[in-house]
Amino acid sequence: MKKNRLITSFTMILAAMLVLAGCSSTKNDTSQGTNGKQGGEKVKEFEMSLRHTFINEADQTRVALLTDVIKAVENEVPGLKIVTEGVDVVVNRSTKLKAEFAAGTPPKIFYGFGGSDTENFAKTGHLLDLTDIVDELGLKDQIQDFSEFTVNGKIYGIPDNGYIEGFFYNKKIFSELNLAPPTTWEEFLAMCETLKTNGYTPLALGAADAWSINMIPTNFAATLGGADFFRGLKTGESKWTDPAMVEAYEKVKELLDKGYYTENTLGFKHSEAQAQFSSGKAAIIFDGTWGLNTYANKDRSVVADDLGFFKVPNFGGKGDNTINASFSTGYSFSAHLDDNELTAVKAFIKEYYQEKWQKRQLLESNRFPAIVLTDTEGVEPIIKEVSDTAQGMATFPAFDALVQPKIKTDLEAGIQQVVGNKVTVEKMLENMQSFQERENNKD
Repeated sequence: MKKNRLITSFTMILAAMLVLAGCSSTKNDTSQGTNGKQGGEKVKEFEMSLRHTFINEADQTRVALLTDVIKAVENEVPGLKIVTEGVDVVVNRSTKLKAEFAAGTPPKIFYGFGGSDTENFAKTGHLLDLTDIVDELGLKDQIQDFSEFTVNGKIYGIPDNGYIEGFFYNKKIFSELNLAPPTTWEEFLAMCETLKTNGYTPLALGAADAWSINMIPTNFAATLGGADFFRGLKTGESKWTDPAMVEAYEKVKELLDKGYYTENTLGFKHSEAQAQFSSGKAAIIFDGTWGLNTYANKDRSVVADDLGFFKVPNFGGKGDNTINASFSTGYSFSAHLDDNELTAVKAFIKEYYQEKWQKRQLLESNRFPAIVLTDTEGVEPIIKEVSDTAQGMATFPAFDALVQPKIKTDLEAGIQQVVGNKVTVEKMLENMQSFQERENNKD
């Protein structure tokens, strides 16, 4: 098992908090161009598309940051006008980008996922190879981890933030009931029962977004089967019917059957589950650190001052003391660029990946930066708590970065059937193994 650079970077962030408190962020020296006329000659105007997925209320700080970055880039590149489009993340990932890459017409700039998404888009020939650009702009050693955006040694995207997944909990409720974060499955069940008995929803869950419920069993499966468990599904070294996978999903079914999740969870989206937790109605939610944009925001969360974090309990499996952490989302670009557009892409990358923007993203959205910061003054305490929890852990990426995209959608349909008691865990996983073999035979 390999220790992810993400954890090391968090250690450096925390060290910087102690050493550099009070310092101002480093600002790159970038010259500002004039958009319109250059040398007395009229500049040719051109537009470029940029698609993001920041459409929820909690994402508006990210939209504001992106807007400011775009203004700086437009001032740097004469004639440039960047036209933005916000699209739901699932629609963008599962529908629009797939169709656009199949047609050879992806957006010039777009926000997306690494892993299998980037691998499949790179195969089409329509995704821009950034390897030389990353070297040219001096980003190779600044960005924490390119691994999820690297295909056959070439870089096809640049992550803009990292994440860690785990259980966020309400410390006030835990203190009231004399509870402590569980370290074993038995303690976890006892904790849930105590919360339920005292009138709290133990675990907020919006299963209408099936990806949301799959976070927990896939993390359980990696804890039981090992950090490399999901990597083996493509090669046949692992199977969906393996004991570790069956046990992981049976544990989640047990939580459902005992009424520890949000009642009628299929009727709620993940954002609604986040609201249940941030309003204090639910004691715990499983999420990635991207959720801190809601939970740690005092304007949107009553638990902001009482926010805690704990990892998946140890089960006595191969993956004990591992944690899901990676750099899996960021910006990629169309391979079909003229000279002006290529200049604009380079200007966007150079501008966006400056410390001042990465620091602002951390402060405003609580998203772990893709570069190591030299100034971390003002960072929320929960960032330190998450980082401390992850120290010394081996890491693994989300399962859907390791399997084919169709497997992700098949699993989402299957888990919703399990939640609705339409199929057993055993049958669902048998189906998944058949689907996996079908996809493996295509590769």
